[in-house]
Parts: sequence; C-alpha cells; structure tokens
Amino acid sequence: MAVTAAPRDRVVHVPSLGADGPRERSPSPSSPPLISPSTLPPEDDSKVEVSRIEASDFTGVTFSPELWMQRRHWALDVLRKEGVRSVMDIGCGPGSLLQTLVMPPSTISEKPIRGDDGTIPDGKELFIRRLVGVDIDPAVMTSALQTLAAPLKVEESLIRNPPPSIPRWEPLDTELWLGNIELYNSRLEGYEAIVALEVIEHLEPNLLSRFGVVTMGTYRPKLLLVSTPNFDFNAKFPNHHDEHHHGCGKRGFVDPTGRTDRVFRHSDHKCEMTADEFRRWAESAAADWGYTVEVSGVGISNKPSFYPPKEGRKPRPIYATQTAVFRLATGVPMRSPRSVRTVDLPFMLGASESAHPHRLAAKARHPPTIFPAPGAPMSPEEVSEGVHTAFASVSVNRLRLSELWAMSDIAPMCCGSKRYFVACLGGWGDCPSVHEDSGFKVFEKDNSLWVEPK
Repeated sequence: MAVTAAPRDRVVHVPSLGADGPRERSPSPSSPPLISPSTLPPEDDSKVEVSRIEASDFTGVTFSPELWMQRRHWALDVLRKEGVRSVMDIGCGPGSLLQTLVMPPSTISEKPIRGDDGTIPDGKELFIRRLVGVDIDPAVMTSALQTLAAPLKVEESLIRNPPPSIPRWEPLDTELWLGNIELYNSRLEGYEAIVALEVIEHLEPNLLSRFGVVTMGTYRPKLLLVSTPNFDFNAKFPNHHDEHHHGCGKRGFVDPTGRTDRVFRHSDHKCEMTADEFRRWAESAAADWGYTVEVSGVGISNKPSFYPPKEGRKPRPIYATQTAVFRLATGVPMRSPRSVRTVDLPFMLGASESAHPHRLAAKARHPPTIFPAPGAPMSPEEVSEGVHTAFASVSVNRLRLSELWAMSDIAPMCCGSKRYFVACLGGWGDCPSVHEDSGFKVFEKDNSLWVEPK
C-alpha cells in the first residue's frame, strides 16, 4: 500500500489514541533578517584548545561510553521522562544535542505503551515541536546550521541523492541564534525546557551571577538542565606540580580569574566547582526563583572513586560531570519580579529588535513527510492482513514491533498510532485489544515488544 497524503478536504482523526502535549505559545510572527552563512567563519578545530590532562593515553582514565555521550544521554533521558514539547539548547556549540533532538519520533504524539507493571519496553519518545539553539561563537555555527537546516525539496533530493530520511508525522520549527546567553531575547520565551550542557564553567563570574536571572528568573521554563565539570574528579589527573610528571603544567590551565589556585581541564574555563560548591550554587539558585532541584552526576571512569561514606549510608561515586535538574515548583510559568526582561516605553512603540545583540542565523520548518493512507485508520482486520503480508515478505516467525512499524505500509494504516497498531494485533499492557482474532501475539522480551503469529 502506497504512502499518500490525505485529501485536503478530509481530516483524519484517531480518537482516544493519545493526546498532544501542552499548547505552546507561538514564536513572534516577525523575525530579524537572517545572517548570511557566508559571513560565518569556517570551523577550525586547531583553535579549540582542550586540556590534554584528560587524555586517556596520559592519565589512563577512560569512560564507556565517552563522557560527552553520557552527558547527552542524561539530558535526553530527562527530557523524555518529562515529556517536553519545546527545547532551547543554550551554548549549543556545533549541535551535538540538537542533532538528536531534531530527529523525528516514529509515531504521532501519544502516550507510550506501558505493561501491566508500569514498564515501558520500547521506551519513551520525544515529540518536539519547537527547537532553538543559542551560542556566542560564530565559528561553531556551521555544523549547527547544517543540523537545523530545512529539509531538501523533492527536486533537490533527487539531484543530490541523499540517504533515506526518517518519516516525520508532525512539523518541527527550528531556530539558531548567535549571541550571549546572559542577554534577554523575547523570541526565546515560551520554551518548556532549557538545556545548558558544559556551559556555566565558561562564564565570567559576573555573567555566572546572571545565569539564573535570565534562565529561571526571566524565561521561566518548566525544566532547566545543567551540567558542569566536577573539580573533585580532577584528583584523578596528574598534579601539575608533580615532579614525576614533567611538563604536566602545560596539560592543565590555572584559574584565569585568579580567585583560586586550581588547575582546570580546559583553557576557557572560568570556574570548576566541587560537588559541595555546585550543590550550594544549585540549591541557592532554585530557592531564588521558585524551583526545586535534583543534583546528581554522570561519568564513572574505569578507575572509580568514592566520597568518604557518611554514617549509615553507602559511599557516593565521584562523577566526572555533575548535573542538576531544576523544575518549576508551581508548575505554572510566572514571571519573576527580578526579571531582566525589557519593557517597551510608550515612545518606543513599533520599535524593532533589529539592533538586538542576538542575531538570527537560521530559521526553518521541517514539515511532515508521511501521512495517513487513504481510508485510514484501517480496520483491525485490514491491519492484521497487512502484518500477515509483512511476515510473508521476510520469512521469519517473529519480529520486533519496531521492525514491523518501520515497514513502509504499516504506520500509514494506523494514522501513525503505534498504540492502535498493538490494539489491532490483540493488545498488550495498557493497549486493550480491538481484534481478538488477529492471529498474532504481542509479547515483551529483553525490554522490547515482539510480534509473532499464533
């Protein structure tokens, strides 16, 4: 069955199969002119100075997966758990996190499939409708631009012969801004989640003091995720004064602010906090702006270390990266009276933000690329017949549910609802059957859902 668009005069609904997330505030209808990509400097990896004190061939300290991947996985896990629909990535750099967030989910926006014990075998998905990246460095914009770029038109795709793209059921609006994160930008309001991975350690002391004012005090997201290096972990690295490691002083970077005698991991770091310092900073910021905070970490190396245990408690691991999840305590975004938001005075009516320190580098809409098949949702009998055909084409007696769903005809039959698909196959967990005689059995194995003929 071909994947086609539904007729323009016909709206297809799948009742009671799931609900969209909270309604978002639309971005400002007017936008400043885009920066010409030709004005951005080319990326130059040779200018990125990273402390070699972290090099595994020097310290013997390794991470699996790599530490940057663990930070990204942590952020994605929290965003999925919270079910956010819009995300701002501040200090986005070349777009490592954006690259994952821009990927479309495999279904329409709906609840995950849960077992009777509450487990979610195939995990939760992110249903992002708005995504924005912000960074001060134009030299890292090129990669982020490519990540958030609008998809190619059909005629361009045929010429360039790109790899097959993942189907998209719902549109995604993306923006990329060049500018300081401590400055207010009205077009960055209304995002449910803000993510700042490895950002605050790069801020000068006076800018770090404004971080909470702008993020929690002004933009008021429901969720703020922060990660930063744990200075306690640096004890694993050779001391820069250690006579047994000649030249080690060149492998670390003395605190450039002069406030401490600490040696940092990176040449651009302005602060690296211990676990106690970070917890005090996070709890103070949360209290200031009406948030709760959960402090933890990621990154246990191949040579794990632990803090001295407190009485009656297990010792805590010393993570390489410490993390904080700030949640709006009231659940309703309300502007703080200490906001840095600017107010247009009467004589400023009609004034534009053309002179704003933030510059728009990219703005794109990623439209849906897959649509319900004509007549969808198909009847349970028709869906079952489609699955029989799918099994016949692969000559196996069981398939993962995700493998079946990825076949081109299956999802359009079900209007993109995997819950309806499971219900048509006899049901599982919180998806009750709508077809007892489907001829198939859905079951859980190895934390995945599988399908096999009866």
